[in-house]
Amino acid sequence: NMKLGGLGPDYETIKEKKEKLKLQKEYSRQIKEYNMRNITVVPRLPEKPQVSSVSRQKALEYAKKIPRPKTFLPRQAAQEVKEVLPQAPTGSSLPRIPSLESLWSRHEREKEAVAAFKALHIL
Repeated sequence: NMKLGGLGPDYETIKEKKEKLKLQKEYSRQIKEYNMRNITVVPRLPEKPQVSSVSRQKALEYAKKIPRPKTFLPRQAAQEVKEVLPQAPTGSSLPRIPSLESLWSRHEREKEAVAAFKALHIL
């Protein structure tokens, strides 16, 4: 007597699962009731001693006398940056520097090497 799977719902397994869930809920309800009956009252923590208002007033007075730090204004910072950074010349003539000459020659050599690689279809 072996029953293979069918096209419709299997009412027997659904009924078993439903019964199992019902038993689980009943058990959890019983445990909850038991815990509610046997719960012990946890003593609360003692309250913190209140700080007298006199000491608070003294602290506020002290805080008023402390000098505040200076804050930076964004406008001043932007103006200082403009003054510090030199402007690049707009013309095409750049000053000749020996390191600039060596960098320029290196750039030209590497540009020729890349052109050679492109001609060989490596890149």
